[in-house]
Amino acid sequence: MNKILMIFLLIFQVTFSQTKEETVEWLNLNLENYGDNQIMGTYQIETKVDPNYGETILFTQKSWNPLMEKNTFDYFSFKPDAISSIYLSGKGRTNKTLDIYIKSKSNRIYDSDEEKFLGEFRITMKNGHNDKAEQLQTGLLHLFELLGNKLEKPKDLFKN
Repeated sequence: MNKILMIFLLIFQVTFSQTKEETVEWLNLNLENYGDNQIMGTYQIETKVDPNYGETILFTQKSWNPLMEKNTFDYFSFKPDAISSIYLSGKGRTNKTLDIYIKSKSNRIYDSDEEKFLGEFRITMKNGHNDKAEQLQTGLLHLFELLGNKLEKPKDLFKN
């Protein structure tokens, strides 16, 4: 009986798992809707295969610059295995809004605007959407798992 139940659950999970493309599409849709577009700009994720480095993730942040009256773009690129954690934090916020932080094992996230490698970068969320920040964190963890880097969701030590 246990074997039959285990086989059924395995088939159910394999049948309804999101593909990499579906996950990226879902993340981009939710980042557009719940990322802080007013201040920090629009966020977008895509995966690329570089002939020299293999599969990489390109994270784009598009902002409107009112002084120059044009859009500016900031690109973060990294290999999926360079990331050590994806966590939520309200640091740098005066309210209780959580932002998503993507942290590398060492400074392995390339920031094209600064032309240097960073240890982490932040996805700023709209105020009051902590539940969506948690869903986006889970989606990012799923994407990294699909790309071969299974990360664990950090435990919140301050929750009961």
